[in-house]
Amino acid sequence: MEKVYNRKNIYRLLIVLALSIGTFLSCQKINPFDDLELTVNTDIYKAPLLIKFVNANPASTTIPSGLTVTISGAGKDFVLSDAGKKEYVPVDNVLSLVLNKTVSPSASAPIEFTVSVSGNGYVSTSKTFVITDKELASFYEIPVTKASEPPVGVATTVEPVNLTLGEKVVVPATADKPEVAEVTLLPGTQVKDASGATINSNNVSVQVVQYSTETTASLQSFPGGFGAENVIMNNGTTTDGDFVTGGFVAIDMEADGKAVKSFSKPIQVSVGISADLTSPETGEKVKEGDTIPTWSYDSSTGQWKEEGVATVVRGSDGKLTATFQASHLSYWNLDWYFSGSCSNSGGTVKFNVSSNVSGNVNSYDYYGMIYLVDRFNRKYYYGQMWDFDVRNGNINNGLYRAIRGNGNRLQIMVYARRNGQLLGSTSVFDACASSTVPITLNVPSPPTYINVDIDFTAKCSNKNLNIKPSTWLYLFSSNGAGGYVYAYSRSGLASVRVIEGQTYNFYTYYNGSLYTGRVTMSKTSSAITTATGKPITGSTSYNPATDRVKLLATYTANDCK
Repeated sequence: MEKVYNRKNIYRLLIVLALSIGTFLSCQKINPFDDLELTVNTDIYKAPLLIKFVNANPASTTIPSGLTVTISGAGKDFVLSDAGKKEYVPVDNVLSLVLNKTVSPSASAPIEFTVSVSGNGYVSTSKTFVITDKELASFYEIPVTKASEPPVGVATTVEPVNLTLGEKVVVPATADKPEVAEVTLLPGTQVKDASGATINSNNVSVQVVQYSTETTASLQSFPGGFGAENVIMNNGTTTDGDFVTGGFVAIDMEADGKAVKSFSKPIQVSVGISADLTSPETGEKVKEGDTIPTWSYDSSTGQWKEEGVATVVRGSDGKLTATFQASHLSYWNLDWYFSGSCSNSGGTVKFNVSSNVSGNVNSYDYYGMIYLVDRFNRKYYYGQMWDFDVRNGNINNGLYRAIRGNGNRLQIMVYARRNGQLLGSTSVFDACASSTVPITLNVPSPPTYINVDIDFTAKCSNKNLNIKPSTWLYLFSSNGAGGYVYAYSRSGLASVRVIEGQTYNFYTYYNGSLYTGRVTMSKTSSAITTATGKPITGSTSYNPATDRVKLLATYTANDCK
């Protein structure tokens, strides 16, 4: 007679069997997942930001290193490293940041924070970032001045001063900076640290860095950029606005191994001004007896503050100098400031491109220079767009919070990065009345580009785990002819355009480590070869049906947690 099992008896039998197998595996110390390799995606953070600290002197081969970074500002608690940590350590001269997964920045509710950078032998500086899009990956360069090799239009002096006697520290004129700067400490001056405590020392080391208004390299080092956020005015209010500079100096002092922050007696500061300096308020050249507002900039917090005015005097040599007193140390700037708002303040101005380019290009092969144009049609350097998409019909190039009105306007000029050739410019436009601005570009025949799809995996050496990293990728042509491109890999996937046939050094930064390789981008399969640092391995393959190259790349991580 056939025995029939009902459903309840079957369930009981399966439970007993599962318990028996579990007991057996436990006794034998066997893990049934030992041979199983898991893959984890990591795209959980928001608004990735890659910051590259570059030498302010473009002629220098020194790459900034040994830098210290701090984060301040209202949104600082939302800022993390790419690995989700509150540790902000550059890898060489590169810092990768993200926002916490819980935030959703927008134009009406931006996340603002300031990145401050300092280092032995470098002039401290900072940059305030305003994040308005949780998905947008952004790249930014911050120039840092190496005191011993400043850029054109900048000069440095370091001298010891006896506080009992009082002395004058002079930054002399140079061929590319005809102006002179002087800082005078009066006899008997006492110096104080950040807490306000007197530093018991009769000697102080004084460093003065003077920046001219006549060179682009100098103006690109303007601390924080010419568009300023949360400027503290003399009446205690804060405003956003734009600066036009008449010259600036960075003053640092050290006594008994401690940084000096203030004094018992104000120091006397004199800053030579260019003979061609024109006031954007009057449209006339600055003359003896004029005054220029003075402003301080705290590079550790990115805070601007209105301080007073400098009086313009004429020396016995006939040259003009602006003089003022300073009660504390920071950047001290001679600036005209324009605050206010307009209908487009807080919004984005985009550029509608008309060009002779319809095919693929690498936007990093082109860049935009931003100029402020005053109501007298005089032009001042304002900023830079680090990449610019020159394809016909493109409207993805944009500026956020471009300017605040007050009769000032903008003009964008686009250049080829390879040779500096001007490709075209916008007309002068009012950012308060414009949301889309046309620009016509004449681009010389670009090289042949090829589209590359990158599939990146990090293999953990200490466990059976693969990570699909969300991280920045940097490809730089090994001979310089192919330029460079940055791309953000989301869960290991990214797409880039590079010049066909060029060999690229291939970098990725993650969790404080740099991984490198070298690969040729062509329609012929190519293996990634080892470069310096921790190696990236892998290969390329070409799909003629899609006309795209696929790059499979892997690196080994030793500290997966």
